[in-house]
Amino acid sequence: MPTLLQTWGLPAALLVVVNFSTTWYNAVSKHVPEPYLDEFFHVPQAQLYCKGDYTWDPKITTPPGLYLVAKLFSPLIGCDTSSLRALNVGALCLICPLAYSILRFLRTGPNQRTNDSQAMKERTLANDPTITLDANTAMNISLFPPLFFFSALFYTDVISTLVVLLSYSALLRKTSAHGSTFDTFNAIIVGVVALFFRQTNIFWVAVFPAALSVVNALKSSTPSFSSARAATIGDIVRTSWNEAIVYDCSVEEAGFQDYFILLLSVSLAALRKPFLVLRVAFPYLTLLGLFVGFVFWNGSVVLGDKSAHTATIHTPQMLYIWPYIAFFSAPLLLGPVLQAVTKFLPKRLQKRYGNTNFLSRIWTVSDVFTSSLFVIGAFSAVHFNTIIHPYTLADNRHYVFYVFRILRQHPAIRYLAVPIYYIGAWLALQSLGATPNDEHALRQERDNARPTSAKSERSPCQISFIAIWLGTTALSVVTAPLVEPRYFIVPWIIWRLHVPSLPASLTSRGQFNTRAYDLRLAFETLWLLAIDAAVTYIFIYWGFAWPNEPDKVQRFLW
Repeated sequence: MPTLLQTWGLPAALLVVVNFSTTWYNAVSKHVPEPYLDEFFHVPQAQLYCKGDYTWDPKITTPPGLYLVAKLFSPLIGCDTSSLRALNVGALCLICPLAYSILRFLRTGPNQRTNDSQAMKERTLANDPTITLDANTAMNISLFPPLFFFSALFYTDVISTLVVLLSYSALLRKTSAHGSTFDTFNAIIVGVVALFFRQTNIFWVAVFPAALSVVNALKSSTPSFSSARAATIGDIVRTSWNEAIVYDCSVEEAGFQDYFILLLSVSLAALRKPFLVLRVAFPYLTLLGLFVGFVFWNGSVVLGDKSAHTATIHTPQMLYIWPYIAFFSAPLLLGPVLQAVTKFLPKRLQKRYGNTNFLSRIWTVSDVFTSSLFVIGAFSAVHFNTIIHPYTLADNRHYVFYVFRILRQHPAIRYLAVPIYYIGAWLALQSLGATPNDEHALRQERDNARPTSAKSERSPCQISFIAIWLGTTALSVVTAPLVEPRYFIVPWIIWRLHVPSLPASLTSRGQFNTRAYDLRLAFETLWLLAIDAAVTYIFIYWGFAWPNEPDKVQRFLW
């Protein structure tokens, strides 16, 4: 029998999200009843759609998906500002169970999936403490501050994120590595819907799943390398070419050279099996073709005001994302920091508190080379490619305005930030490849416990995911001259879904072993709620006025 926490884990998480999101929605409806900032464009446009008038406001740059949703639900909830905002509250609440579903599928792994819905149900209802961990993680994703904040405003971000996660869920639910006709049709439909909300979704509904699908299909068609330690690069290249075998290893075991070997082996294996690659990538190539057709028809990627949103190369965006992740996910990233601190403690305390394995692998020449390459690249990007959009400098309502005001106080400050970028990147990537506790210690703790099913044990994160996630993130943000926390919402969520948690266990009596619960999740919940509370309080109660608009209240937001 599942425990109470396992049975009610997801409903309790969803109840928390519903409670906080509706409270936030009611506060905004009470104190900010009129459209604010971008709502000034979105709300009137949606109301035109609700009336059947499809006249387009040239100031709007995103596709009309948000307004089509408003029209769809207008017979039920109306089309006033409060009703339109309620759509995002509903979308945020849907993200919670959807994220939970994705987390459960990530635990099963592609080789353990089955078409038998009853088998899936039995796995879900079994005595599996990881159910509670995944429910907590899903709740935390829904409480992610840049996402949670806009759930009470009529912006595109929440529903857009929901549809992108639907696309990722569809990828994970594929009945085979190749995908059935239904899977192909489903991927195209969900992808097209996602493109109706934001143009940059093309990278997350086409490029990201296409790359993952191709790698998984190549790996499932033949055995794959799990380590290059026992073979030379030449052996791997020859085997990849002769037998279409892909080299892929866990993030924890990988060095800098492993990523190059991965790319080389995937390229060689794909050349050996071009028809397999085309078959697997067909739905995503279709989406790319439709998107390219739209760009040619529209004359640009953006709609409306093209002059203020011209695509450009802005490589420091891939530096800004690391402190972003480190700040919002601080409780998850404390392991490496604590491990470094324990090295200076007495041996008795090191043995007790220093059993995390974030820093267990000794640094090699490859690690030093990787770090040096990152620092050199970061300094080059900061020096040659720092772009500060006029909107960033002109609008003091956004928190980014104050970040860049600090960076611009002295020319040296932007270079001094490079170590912060490096530390954030190291922590974020290390968190994907390491377990919170020493495996040997865990096994000792479970000697008298009933372990969880092997089907619920999560597979280590592979370097193929890291490479694809980094590439997709770069494509989605590097072309944007404007720095906005909203642009990093989807990359953060995809990263967060793949951060491993400590597997819990059951005692011999079937009771939940609270000592094995990953307390980082609880601290993460408190941290996210604290940020949400501070930001929402500032938005509601710290209004101010511009000298040229003394009668209009301005408010701080992401």
